[in-house]
Amino acid sequence: MEFTERQKKIIEMLKANSPMTGEKIGESLGLSVPTIRADLRLLTAVEILAARPKVGYIYQGKPANRLNYNELYDLPIEDILLPATKISEDTSMQAAITKLFIEDVGSLYVVDDDSELVGLISRKDLLRATFTSDDPKAVPAGVVMTRMPNIVMVTPQTTILEAGRLLLTHEVDSLPVVDKPGSRSVIGKITKNRIFQHFIENGQADS
Repeated sequence: MEFTERQKKIIEMLKANSPMTGEKIGESLGLSVPTIRADLRLLTAVEILAARPKVGYIYQGKPANRLNYNELYDLPIEDILLPATKISEDTSMQAAITKLFIEDVGSLYVVDDDSELVGLISRKDLLRATFTSDDPKAVPAGVVMTRMPNIVMVTPQTTILEAGRLLLTHEVDSLPVVDKPGSRSVIGKITKNRIFQHFIENGQADS
């Protein structure tokens, strides 16, 4: 498996001095913990590092060359998509909150009469709106949603690496997946947790 230069630095650092907390690793690299979190997750998933609660990260050096780089990064996301939870633009804010929590999702995708994406509502959007509205039943989803074109979309052919990069760059928990470039027809979603799950599943399959 091919590691990035930053991941190699983390490995060498932990080889020389274990355990180290995420904060200490970030400080040594001159980076924030959120910036290196994906690296630490990957190195833990492939068992190069072990994470110990209240202790930090420990180098354990199990060989990771059994893992296929392409299976981790270069596969298209079409193989790991999750279903998208959709609502209409006139759905009330209260109904949107109920749907979000019943289905245990982080975002709702707002579609028009042609089932094309017009907006997105996150948990943060709904929480913010509850503080400014006296009657959630009277406020439609269209009022509180993030509208197109301010939504980053991907297609089934987007690689896992690129999807992960977009999630981190835009600081969102999920991205809507449309059927093809230029389309607004949502066929699923990709999330940070789903990508992390993909890494774990591949690590277990090769162990």
